[in-house]
Amino acid sequence: MLEALPVWPAYLFTVVLFLGLGAGSLLVPREQVLEDAPDRSAWRDIRWWSVALIGVQLALYWVFS
Repeated sequence: MLEALPVWPAYLFTVVLFLGLGAGSLLVPREQVLEDAPDRSAWRDIRWWSVALIGVQLALYWVFS
């Protein structure tokens, strides 16, 4: 029964979810992200690391789907 369902809605939902998580991570204020950091270096900003990781995950999802 599930074989008859189209796959594209699940693919679209997954991509939209990943993009929403990436956008949501950028909404967190920089000061809050770096609150406990010993310095304010740009590489410590976890928001950009999360966007990069989500980009890698989306690329892998695209390649293997």
